[in-house]
Amino acid sequence: MALLELKDIEFNYSDKELYNGVNLKLNPGEHACIVGVNGSGKTTLLSLIVGDLKPDKGSVLWEPHVTYSYLDQQLKVETDVRTEDYLYGVYADLFEKEKQMENLYMQASTGEGDYEKLLDKAEKLGNELTEKGFYSLQEKVGRLTDGLGFDRVDLDRPLRLLSSGQREKAFLAKMLLEEKDVLIMDEPTNFLDQTQVAWLASYLSAYPKAFLVVSHDQAFLRQIAKVVFCLENKTLTRYKGDFDHYLSQHEVDKIQYAKDYAAQQRYIKKEEAFIAKHIVRATSAKAAKSRRARLAHLEVLDAPGKEEGHVHFSFPFTHDVGEKPLSVEELEIGYGHPLLPPISFLLKKGEKIAILGQNGVGKTTLLKTLMGQLKPLGGEFHWLKGTVVNYFDQDEKIDLNLTPFDYVRQFYPDLDNTKVRTALGAVGVRKELALRKMKELSGGEVTKARFAVMTLRKANFLMFDEPTNHLDQKAKDSLFEAIENFPGAVIIVSHEKDFYDGLVDYELNF
Repeated sequence: MALLELKDIEFNYSDKELYNGVNLKLNPGEHACIVGVNGSGKTTLLSLIVGDLKPDKGSVLWEPHVTYSYLDQQLKVETDVRTEDYLYGVYADLFEKEKQMENLYMQASTGEGDYEKLLDKAEKLGNELTEKGFYSLQEKVGRLTDGLGFDRVDLDRPLRLLSSGQREKAFLAKMLLEEKDVLIMDEPTNFLDQTQVAWLASYLSAYPKAFLVVSHDQAFLRQIAKVVFCLENKTLTRYKGDFDHYLSQHEVDKIQYAKDYAAQQRYIKKEEAFIAKHIVRATSAKAAKSRRARLAHLEVLDAPGKEEGHVHFSFPFTHDVGEKPLSVEELEIGYGHPLLPPISFLLKKGEKIAILGQNGVGKTTLLKTLMGQLKPLGGEFHWLKGTVVNYFDQDEKIDLNLTPFDYVRQFYPDLDNTKVRTALGAVGVRKELALRKMKELSGGEVTKARFAVMTLRKANFLMFDEPTNHLDQKAKDSLFEAIENFPGAVIIVSHEKDFYDGLVDYELNF
């Protein structure tokens, strides 16, 4: 019996049909992922699965008594709680049983009540705690917090004082500790560094229960996926096997789909020609009407690749500056106290570097300091006169009630409508998407709208803070090419080695 089943799901967002008869089964212990291009409806499908949205047609069926955890639901937690208390809160019922056991022993020792009965109840509670691993909780939680990169300072802080990345990891950590029958995760690697992604992949591979993961990180998917659901052309196709098997089989299916589409188009044109010729003839009008009725009920296939569209990133270059656009000398960064030892490096004209390190080490803080958003605690840095920086800030605060069109317009109020739409269309935000509120778009579509602004800025220096979060592979490939072709200097902070490997001249590891 499947833990979860979706039957003939249909769902429309505004005027866009996302699904046409989507079906899905998740069986006990299955390690499954959902893949698809930006905007195909992966996150919306998760919202339907957990009941945050209702399908227009079809049904979402959970097997009775099946439990699940969904990362987005954790965003409603009380953020004033200490991080460690938040994690141990998973076991609140066990701590309550420990208190009951201690009270029973206390009553027995003071002669209150029936001594034997009190000891018997206390012993039963003790056995239950042992069976549920209560006495190894500290080791269990410690392995998980170490794997996700928490230090003692993080665990002692309230959630609201953690960085956005660390807070997201705390939500993920709690979900893993809950050990529900099904884990549902949307882009869980976005806030993890390479070491932590590897740890999570190992953890999930050994997870004895089922999970359903949405991710664009192919290296991660190669390690965890045993079933792949591909969301494409408004339908969901199941591939039993690992991610590489999916890739090879999907290519075969795409070729067959293109053939089926071409054959159907030929059939439609032939029928339409017959109808047009015979509909007015008395002798053949009946046959023409019959064929028109058949066409009206035909389920027309979408053009292959229609969802993917064309994505083209390009960052305009303004003018050359000298040979050393950025020099950093004994720079100390942080909030009140230095996060790192003094930093020194020199970036030369046209050089591209990657800045690496564990989450929370200070990579984003370094970029914000270089951009003048934070004051250095010591040391100095110098931009060569004439250096113009184009910066992708992962922490940018966006009004999600804006449309992509309005978002671009607020940066370029004098740009005419056609140029705004052209900029958005180039990065894959086309037609009705440009006029839909950002909160109704996928994470990848919002990211692309932000890149549209960058493609309108002339610069000679690019800085990116985790630019590939939420982007599908096609968009990542286009971004790689745009950065590779940019003649100026570039700094990239990224957890995706597959993205920056082969792109940068060298790496700085903090």
